[in-house]
Amino acid sequence: MIDIGTMALSDITRLKVNRGEAMRYLGVKEDDCSLTELLDQGETDALSVSSPRAVYVKVPIAVEGKTVDFGFMKVESERLVKNLEGCNEAYVFCATLGISADRHYEKLARISQARAAVFSASCSSLIESFCDYVNGELARDKRCKPRFSCGYGDFCIKHQADILNVLEASKRLGVCLTDSYMMVPVKTVTAVIGIRR
Repeated sequence: MIDIGTMALSDITRLKVNRGEAMRYLGVKEDDCSLTELLDQGETDALSVSSPRAVYVKVPIAVEGKTVDFGFMKVESERLVKNLEGCNEAYVFCATLGISADRHYEKLARISQARAAVFSASCSSLIESFCDYVNGELARDKRCKPRFSCGYGDFCIKHQADILNVLEASKRLGVCLTDSYMMVPVKTVTAVIGIRR
């Protein structure tokens, strides 16, 4: 039986929306006065409606050729093999901002497409900030590799199903998968963090 850990962040002010990153998600290079106001509102909204939570497991891994065996799944991926070089264990985690962010986006989309887009970009930055927090907590006192997510390079997105299943993410976080392997809530990330020997 795999021991599933949980992590929640009650003090969301520990997270930051990276303004430059949010602008990159929007495809905007320069800020202007009208965008500044929208970004301020997007950040305020993202922080107020999000409930960052994560679940994780620590598992032994075995690498053979182009395949990584996690025990609960086997992944054929040259990029993941390279990322996990020198590791014999890994954390596998799922982090989400929660369904309230999706609901707020839908509400904004009925009012203003611009506000909805900026809010979405702010939430994208916020989930990355939360993943950095999770990564930092899990890597405490360990030598870890950078996190690597399904959909990066040749790490097939279909493995989202394996990860969510082993983490009991539907029951523990309310995260489920669409037929096209996209996660709901939308601002959700799964990732692997290799632990160096």
